[in-house]
Amino acid sequence: MDTHARWSRCLLAGGLGALLLVTACSGGGHSPATPGASSSSTAAPRPTPSGPVPLTGGPVLAVKVDDTENARPRVGLDQADVVYVEPVEGGLTRLLAVFSRHLPTQVGPVRSGRESDVDLLANYGPVAFAFSGTNAHTARILARGKQVNLSWDQNPRGYRRDGSRPAPYNVIGDPKALLARAGGSVKPRDIGFRYGPAVPGGTPAAGVAAVWPSATVALRWNAARKQYLVTTNGRADKSPKGIQYGATTVVVQQVITRMSTNRDVNGQRTPVVTVIGKGKADVLRDGKVWHGTWARTGATAPTVYTAGGARLTFAPTGPVWVLLVAPGQHVTVR
Repeated sequence: MDTHARWSRCLLAGGLGALLLVTACSGGGHSPATPGASSSSTAAPRPTPSGPVPLTGGPVLAVKVDDTENARPRVGLDQADVVYVEPVEGGLTRLLAVFSRHLPTQVGPVRSGRESDVDLLANYGPVAFAFSGTNAHTARILARGKQVNLSWDQNPRGYRRDGSRPAPYNVIGDPKALLARAGGSVKPRDIGFRYGPAVPGGTPAAGVAAVWPSATVALRWNAARKQYLVTTNGRADKSPKGIQYGATTVVVQQVITRMSTNRDVNGQRTPVVTVIGKGKADVLRDGKVWHGTWARTGATAPTVYTAGGARLTFAPTGPVWVLLVAPGQHVTVR
């Protein structure tokens, strides 16, 4: 991982990547899986900052959100517990936003699922998963997962089209309606995250920038807000109210990435990330970075982050953004 390249070089790469943006989309859908047991749709109290605790909250809703220019402004990400940034076709990225402690009134634009989502969600339990469809190849893989699949294409209940946005970037989800459609989903299992005071160590780090072939995601520390503010392709990523999205913790997780036999409508192959196994990881919080490792022994096992033999902790409040990057990918932490 390159920790010495200049920050401006990354942002320049993001600007060039934005010119290469193409639409990664697919069609089709499949039937929802068996609904979960919980019927609550309200958020549980936040974890206490008095000591390391796992993620706890209400029923989980995971939503696939577009991450291209046409999707601006994205909706509801400030209420997410976890936002995964994963690669998709054409060198682009897509977001998997996970909600439990809080629910936004709306979320989106909702886009199609990917086969990587099965393993990403497996250790949360049989949770509700909202997406706008898949092709036949991906639908078969998603059907094997334990998540409760809520596809727009299979059933539009819980979704609406926003007339002010161009299709297909206009599908907006209603989280409460989607959880009701799922039968309530379930509360999160122990996914391995620990929230609490920072462990000793860490070195000053103003932020991180990760570069994909057609996208750059950067998060830079803002002491006044006590968050890393999100910039996508060189532009501040803001909510409809004009507030820049932020994360209190950022994880840069190196994962083996392979190309699927699946192709999108443009004939481009789908990247698949391997989130079961082990690898390097950087954790940023409070304006510092800890260089460590991650490990996950199975699909339902927790993902454990450590550095120097100590289990790394995340800031007790606010979203955690997890950047899933390939080993050797251009990433700057400084």
